[in-house]
Amino acid sequence: MSEQRRAGRDPGPPAPRPKPQPPTAPLRVVPSAGRVDGGEPGGGARGGGGRTASREGADAGRRTAPSGAAPAGQRARGRRRRRRRGTGRLPDRAVVFVGPMAAGKTSLGKRVARELGVPFVDTDAVFVRRHGPIAAFFETHGEPEFRRIEAEVIAEELALPGGRIVALGGGAVITAETRRRLAAHPVVLLLTTQEAVLRTANLAKRPLLRDDPEAWGRILEERRPFYEEVADVTYRTDRATKEQLARRVARWARGFSQKSGVAEHGGAAKQKEQEQE
Repeated sequence: MSEQRRAGRDPGPPAPRPKPQPPTAPLRVVPSAGRVDGGEPGGGARGGGGRTASREGADAGRRTAPSGAAPAGQRARGRRRRRRRGTGRLPDRAVVFVGPMAAGKTSLGKRVARELGVPFVDTDAVFVRRHGPIAAFFETHGEPEFRRIEAEVIAEELALPGGRIVALGGGAVITAETRRRLAAHPVVLLLTTQEAVLRTANLAKRPLLRDDPEAWGRILEERRPFYEEVADVTYRTDRATKEQLARRVARWARGFSQKSGVAEHGGAAKQKEQEQE
């Protein structure tokens, strides 16, 4: 210490400095949307710099969420509730697809099954696994024997419990016993036009269409009364994409009410619907 500063000091020990008094009013803490630099998580910082950071955090929170918007958790729960309201209870039995050859029963049936989260069964494929190709069976055993075994396969599949999509062969509705069983199931009829079939079908796998293109229309007209007898709803597969049709059919299946009112002859009372698009 210099001589001048030593000469200016009072003799003896230095006097104690007074302690700062606590504030008389509590500090105001401004809530923040998150952690603010220099402050604490979930709260404001002390002092002028802390208040500025808190205001900036609040402004950022207002910019992130629009005024009056619900928190993210509530919005997510609301979306889940809306999805649940839009999905009705599935039928507790098989939903059956019928229709003429190459109308899209298998391809659309698989899409609807995925949409609903249920299994898909093609009764023609079941027959082939057990008895070999259908065309060869026709030549060897004849159509009556084929229709008899086909009806047995369909009866087995329809007797299984639980919701599923079951696609039948184009001529399955010829058999009266099969039509009687379909009275207890939701039945979707798929229709198209001969022009659309000839344009999109794989003729190499359908020799009947390759050898006689007009046969499709004749066979449809012969079987149309049977299709209309068993169907609950009809969709035109040549008027929309498969994705659109799959959503429509799935929505219809969810909203399908259980059939009731069994008629005297063993058939259920069907409420017909016609899909225009």
